[in-house]
Amino acid sequence: MKRSMIAVAAVVALLALAACGGGGYDSRDSSPGTQSGDDTATVSVEELGGSGRVLVDSAGKALYAADEEADSSVVCTGACTSFWIPLTIDRGAPSGDSLPSELGVVERADGTRQVTFDGKRLYTFVEDKPGEASGDGLSDAFDGQQFTWHVVSVGDAPDSNQEGDDTGGSYGY
Repeated sequence: MKRSMIAVAAVVALLALAACGGGGYDSRDSSPGTQSGDDTATVSVEELGGSGRVLVDSAGKALYAADEEADSSVVCTGACTSFWIPLTIDRGAPSGDSLPSELGVVERADGTRQVTFDGKRLYTFVEDKPGEASGDGLSDAFDGQQFTWHVVSVGDAPDSNQEGDDTGGSYGY
């Protein structure tokens, strides 16, 4: 009886975790943040509403960089990557359409190859849809590390980090 209760509790816990997870992905498969080496540009520039001209991935999702990774060290790991998905490629060099600076690749601790722009590691935000930049200026914390995220702008863009803009890390859950 006790074993069956433990088994039932384990199944319920796994189902609850699966229902809450929703945004993560395994970077080894061909999911939204991963490029597999086809002819599609890895990164391009689009005009996104109030955000101006910003970098987007091949699906049209805005690309972000964390202030805390300015020295190109990987700080967003673990739970952070459930919300901020690293833009990775399987092989080769990333490609870009009409970019004013250089794309690169750096290896993450898990062996995945993350795309960079001007040395900034690029991420998509799990709550964005193509054409949105809802994570711009968002502050959050994972594993004791504070983060401030900004959409990667090219050219003149509105100042999204105005005083009084306290997004507070809410993901709408």
